[in-house]
Amino acid sequence: MQIHEFCDVQAIGKNPYPFINAIRNSTISCTNQYCKGNMFFCRVAGKDLLKLQHLAELYQIQLVIKKKPSLSGKLKRYRFRFGIPIGILCSIIIIFYYSNTVEMIDIQGNQKVSNSVILSLLEQENVKIGTWITDIDMSHCETLLRINIPEIAWAGLRHTGNRLIVQVTEEAPVPDMVNERTPCHIISRYNAQITDVHVYSGQLMHLIKDGVSAGEILVSGIIQHENGQVHYRHALGSITGIYTQKAELTQYFQTVQTKPTGKITTQKFLQIFNLKIPLSLQKINYAECSVKEFYTPFCFLKHTLPIGIFRRIATEKQTSVIQKSEEEALLDLNADIVRYEKNFLSEQIEILDCQKKYSSTENCISCELTYTLKGEIGMPSEFFPEK
Repeated sequence: MQIHEFCDVQAIGKNPYPFINAIRNSTISCTNQYCKGNMFFCRVAGKDLLKLQHLAELYQIQLVIKKKPSLSGKLKRYRFRFGIPIGILCSIIIIFYYSNTVEMIDIQGNQKVSNSVILSLLEQENVKIGTWITDIDMSHCETLLRINIPEIAWAGLRHTGNRLIVQVTEEAPVPDMVNERTPCHIISRYNAQITDVHVYSGQLMHLIKDGVSAGEILVSGIIQHENGQVHYRHALGSITGIYTQKAELTQYFQTVQTKPTGKITTQKFLQIFNLKIPLSLQKINYAECSVKEFYTPFCFLKHTLPIGIFRRIATEKQTSVIQKSEEEALLDLNADIVRYEKNFLSEQIEILDCQKKYSSTENCISCELTYTLKGEIGMPSEFFPEK
């Protein structure tokens, strides 16, 4: 079917040539011309049919017109039926709306963490069925999942049409990599007194209650037999001892702190290719702020359009100088000591004693910590046998 409307015309008259010359001198689009006796045949565009009929009347020519079916001709017949374009427009709007609204949340990669935990956390950020996809801050939700769910090592959000995909990777315990084929000793990590020993491979060099120095061999990987033969082993064992460890923490009376004030300004733009059209009149007038930008394209069915919403979120920050009294600095210093013991002294280490020595200057207050600890003192030390 042709797009434009055409008519096959047969002109009949005693002398059709003056009529033919008139057509050639006019602006009528006329093709496929040929003569057969007193008949003239041609094809005329539908828009020029009235002009051709007017010329035929002037030259007393009889026309036989046969209209060819075309797309434009069919559309003309329906040009006053407004329900069709309105229905098409409404269908496009509905498809566009549901293509950019979350209709399904697909969570992938989780085994330990249930779907309900992830969905409830996302719902706190208004990420749920029916949410407009361009209103979702994907990077913020990814960070939120990693921070609030310890079992999640990585999280990623993306969407295909109205399907929001949440991909997570859970933390896997790292197995202890022990290369038992490489000869090694177990040496002391600290100056310590041995309290307990468990040797699985190698030759024990010190007994319980012996004092050892840092770097001294506790379990040797060299085993010499009575017949003079020497074997090399990968020493394995657990050596527990009592040792001391020192640390020094400081808290200053005057500190510079930058923190958010709670004021947030969001700018929205309609981005068409690289052109950004403002959708809001808000301006960022903060003296100090952090800015985050993200772009979410629109979709139609499963096809991504070069049109979307660009957001710029500015969070105001304020830098202030905090002056502390000696009592306040001491409270903060004691809180630092508690955090230090929680973060740097593991559960396998037993604190037997802690001696604190405080000192202060004009600018700060310090605490020198001397811990008496009980825990694992051995560590592997590889060696290469002489040939």
